[in-house]
Amino acid sequence: MLRWQDHFRPLLESADGLETGALTRFLDTNTFYRAPKATGEPRLREALGERYVAPLPGPRLVTLPSPFALSQGTDLSPKEVAEGVLKPALEGIDAELVVLAEPFLPREDKPQLDGLAEALDALDGKLALWLEFGDAGPALRSGAADLPVEAIGIDFYATHLDDVPEGFGKLLLAGVLDARNSLAEEPRELASFAERLSQRAERIALVPNGDLQYVSEPFAREKLARLGKAKTATTEAAA
Repeated sequence: MLRWQDHFRPLLESADGLETGALTRFLDTNTFYRAPKATGEPRLREALGERYVAPLPGPRLVTLPSPFALSQGTDLSPKEVAEGVLKPALEGIDAELVVLAEPFLPREDKPQLDGLAEALDALDGKLALWLEFGDAGPALRSGAADLPVEAIGIDFYATHLDDVPEGFGKLLLAGVLDARNSLAEEPRELASFAERLSQRAERIALVPNGDLQYVSEPFAREKLARLGKAKTATTEAAA
C-alpha cells in the first residue's frame, strides 16, 4: 500500500457516492490530502485491486481510515460508510489484522462513541482502532476501551499514561515512536515506559504513534531499529 496517496484516496476512487474534495492540510503535519466529499449514497463500486493492494503469499496487515475518519465533513454517519464502503472493501482483502486509522477522534473534547461503535459492529475481521496524533484521554474516559475491536492504538506523545484504564483488557498498541520528529528515541527509555505501562495493560505492542512516512526513510529505519533494541532491553529486564 506504499503507492497510496493517503488512506482515503483508494476508497474514494473505487466508490459511488463519494469523491475527492478540497485539498486539505493533514492535521499539523506538512502533508495534504483530498478530503472526502459525499455526492450520494456511499457504495463501493469495485474491490481494491492490485493497483492498491499488491499480491502477497499470505495474510497481511492493512491500514484503512476508520468509519469516523472517512465520514468527516461528508454529512454521512460512520455506520453508512462502514456498511457501504469499508465492509465490502475488507471482504476483498486477505488481512490478518485491519488497523483503522483515526486521527480526528482524539482531537474531540467530548467524543461521542455510540455512532463509531455501531459502525465497528458492522465490520468483520480482526480490527484495531488507531487513535493517532492526538490525546486519547477523552476517548478512553468516554469508553473507547469497550469498543468492539481487538486492539487500540494510543499516541503516548499526546496521551498521559495514567489515562489508560487499569486492567486494560485489549491489546494496547503503544505509540512510543514519534512519527513527526526525526529525533531517534532512546531504547532504554522506551523499555522503562513499557514496564510502567505493563502495570495497566497485560498485552502491549510498541509501535510508532502514526505513519512513519512523515520522516525520511533513513530516520524511519533508525527509529524502528531503536524499537527493536527497546524490546531487547525489556526482555532483559524481565529475565
